[in-house]
Amino acid sequence: MAIERALIVFIILSIVSLLADITYEGARSISGPYLELLGASLIIAGGVSVGELLSYAFRFIGGIVAFRLASSLAYWSLLILGYIINLVAVPLLAFAGSWEVAFALYMVERIGKGFRVPIRDTIIAEVSTGVGRGKGFAIHEFLDQIGALVGPLIVAYTITSTGGSYSMALLILGIPAMLSIVALFTASAMYPKIRSASRIEGGGARILPRGFYLACLAVGLAMFSFIHWGQASYIAFSLGWKNVALLYALAMAIDGLVSIPLGVAYDSLGPRILLVIPIATLLSTIALSHGNILVFILLWGIAMGALEVLPKAIVAELVDERARSLAYSILFLSMGLGWTLGNITLAYLTLESTLSLILVLVASLASMAIILRLR
Repeated sequence: MAIERALIVFIILSIVSLLADITYEGARSISGPYLELLGASLIIAGGVSVGELLSYAFRFIGGIVAFRLASSLAYWSLLILGYIINLVAVPLLAFAGSWEVAFALYMVERIGKGFRVPIRDTIIAEVSTGVGRGKGFAIHEFLDQIGALVGPLIVAYTITSTGGSYSMALLILGIPAMLSIVALFTASAMYPKIRSASRIEGGGARILPRGFYLACLAVGLAMFSFIHWGQASYIAFSLGWKNVALLYALAMAIDGLVSIPLGVAYDSLGPRILLVIPIATLLSTIALSHGNILVFILLWGIAMGALEVLPKAIVAELVDERARSLAYSILFLSMGLGWTLGNITLAYLTLESTLSLILVLVASLASMAIILRLR
């Protein structure tokens, strides 16, 4: 009965993510054009990646707070709070009259998501134990990406059918936001006691193995080469791809399609399958620098799928369940630092510069070398 209840909660939490992704991925799919419409520059559009740094910083904070409080009530309360902040910011974007307000709301949305992610992933790792580490996160990501596909399609259809109304598209996204929060309350009622929320003895850093820190460093270096969609969509839009929401939907579809094979591969092959991450991020950036948008979308989707499944799976395998919220917070902080530093650097240097190519190549090769040392 306990196993069946856990699996039901796993499915409900995946549906929560599906509905949430419809909401915020729909909004993110038009972040570049929407900011440009409101008068923002390419640097500002690329600066949306600062929101990712905030998101990953708050993942660190949320994970640390949950780890310190170590109670089921704290886990569920922080998770619900994060989802509310994350999702309410999206329909409010419809009322942004300037790029400054829109930019701020994109930041708030990222902060809300960041705060709840390590807690959600800790619970997912617990309730999906019977499925398999890689497969559990892969199934969750697959359902997650159905939402990430549907959201941009809803936005694209609404913008087209209303003659270009971004505001109406953003308002409609409030519907799945409300449904997601209702489903989350259902999951918390069905699974009030979280084993992973129990306290573990010993200091934080001392309870995490060396392999975990190597994995964090490898993924952080790979993220340096991973272009943020805000910057990528701005470039695609400037190259004549007017409906970038459809491009984003295609990338999310690829993400969902590769997630389950990657999860199965992790359970079969182990940590070295993480090599997919630096290879895909490097090649996607090179493709974008040459204006090959469709090739970029393919590789970017593969990279996103790998990043959403493989690092989480290795943490679940390496780390004691009682320390996973702490471990996920550190992992996400390293990813956020790499992603933000990379995007700001590449936006400043421009993707076409030789120095940009050298930097992403060095970071990617270093990431690959570290992954090959993982056991």
